[in-house]
Amino acid sequence: MAPHLYRRTISELADVLFERGRLTRTEPIAIAIGSTAFAVVFCYPLVSHLLLGATPNDWDLITASQWAAYWTVHQYHQFPLWNPFECGGMPLLGDPQSHFLTPWFFLTVMFGPVVGLHLEVIVYSAIAWAGGYVLGRVLEMRRISAICTATAFAGSSWFFLRASEGHIVIMVFVYLPWIIAAGWTASERGKLRYAALCGAFIALSFFEGSPYPPLYEGLTLALVLVGRAAVRLNARPLIALVVAAFFATGFGAIKCSPAIQVMASNPRPTEEGFSSGVDALREALLSRNQDRNRPSMNAWGFWESGAYVGLFAVIAMAALRFPRSSLPWIFAAIILFQLARGWTGPNSLWVWLHSMPLFSSSRLPSRLLIPFVLMVAVLAGLGIDVVCSRGSPAALAVSAFLIVIGGVDMFMVGPPNLRYFASAGTVDPGPPRSDFAQYLRAPALTQSSVIQHHEGVVNCYVYTGWPTEAKGWNEAGYLGEQYLKGPGTVRLLDWTPNALRYEVDTLKPSVLVINQNYDPSWRVMSGPGQTFSQNGLLAVPVAAGKSRVVLRYLSLPALYGLAITILTILSAIVLVRIERVPTTTASSETD
Repeated sequence: MAPHLYRRTISELADVLFERGRLTRTEPIAIAIGSTAFAVVFCYPLVSHLLLGATPNDWDLITASQWAAYWTVHQYHQFPLWNPFECGGMPLLGDPQSHFLTPWFFLTVMFGPVVGLHLEVIVYSAIAWAGGYVLGRVLEMRRISAICTATAFAGSSWFFLRASEGHIVIMVFVYLPWIIAAGWTASERGKLRYAALCGAFIALSFFEGSPYPPLYEGLTLALVLVGRAAVRLNARPLIALVVAAFFATGFGAIKCSPAIQVMASNPRPTEEGFSSGVDALREALLSRNQDRNRPSMNAWGFWESGAYVGLFAVIAMAALRFPRSSLPWIFAAIILFQLARGWTGPNSLWVWLHSMPLFSSSRLPSRLLIPFVLMVAVLAGLGIDVVCSRGSPAALAVSAFLIVIGGVDMFMVGPPNLRYFASAGTVDPGPPRSDFAQYLRAPALTQSSVIQHHEGVVNCYVYTGWPTEAKGWNEAGYLGEQYLKGPGTVRLLDWTPNALRYEVDTLKPSVLVINQNYDPSWRVMSGPGQTFSQNGLLAVPVAAGKSRVVLRYLSLPALYGLAITILTILSAIVLVRIERVPTTTASSETD
């Protein structure tokens, strides 16, 4: 290449990377390409083992739930309301850790739960990088600074440690930069409609994960917007926060309503005494030894705390040059770090937070290091803006060098943890059944492999203890998947997760017992009486003679939640139209 062409190319590249302001119309294409390339490269151990059926640790928990949803949708063509495959039967939509209510569930339907979940990890990696970049651009960073923010957040070891453990429900923190970007935009004049988008992302986090991400995402959003309101001496960020909370609750009602009922009847109380010392958090953030099997410093596995920031922590310090831009993020980072320390005394921030509704069921405050990493990533982006403030080629070279070195360092530290998943073994449960039956699994047998073979697991592992009187077909005292409490015969006509049909013949009134847990949402569609609990099992009275009994699972909380979600969608549409009317009118007058 001729020298003048080389200089011209470098100059044009510098102009592109130095450009600051909001996203351009063509930029999303570059974001899609860049985020995909990042995800494929950083998730290389998973990319090369997409078909591996291993489900170690919490991979078993999430894969089992996905198999239940997969069977319900793929084979029975029903919406996943009830889960007969785990713990003798439990709500599926109402399970706070269910994962199927997501646009990415089509990957599971197309390729099965194993490959589908593996692909979701790669998609999440791309979402994390793209979100970091979009957040940087919303903050009017230069493009190279937004690349820094994206790389620092998506490349941190927290993502790969969680992936190695199977914490899919925690990995949905990848939506956090999108949430803050939408909330930040909503706090500007005439853009309150973005609060609806912010609430939608928070609700999506709950749909795809557990209560942890939306709670901690909402907390982080509140800290950032309160900081911005204080810096600007303006109440608009607080208004955006309230509106976003309204939309998050409304959009999420379809799952939140049944989940509240489930968590009320099957709570998971946690203690407030979890703590991590400053030394433990320093190791989690700055030590290059981010191996998931390294000794932990807070009584839990290192995957619960590792969140490497490396060189980007040094770059973030340059953001102090612009204190007005940095203060909201510094404020949020300080509070999050203090909360991540956990219990430091009876009046510590974590104790106060843990005493609040919903937060009382949370544990392991070290998980708050994930949003802390995003605060560092934003400050690092602002730090690169400081370096590039003069717009010289040397400044661009220094910035690019720092980002590349920091990114390579993260690539060497975080992604190798995925090899633990790839090296896990599998146990074949044997040939599948042609019909459904409950099963008592051996300790070496994963629950997901049992459900994969169309059997239910009575001794299961879910978000909390779930006692059951259901018996596995391989247990003593097993009477069948349905039986009468007395003489007579019962024949199964049709079995699906959400509906059951039986033909009963008995000389006198009796009780039909189904080998699944009782739930009040099971209703009699055909037959006398109503369902009731027979020592914890689903039961229904039957009349003397020949009769047919039809049961269907209809969750009223889910229906109420659906109605609220629909109304919230309509409210969002109205808000968008209201805010767009003045703009349209003004444009017409100008013409």
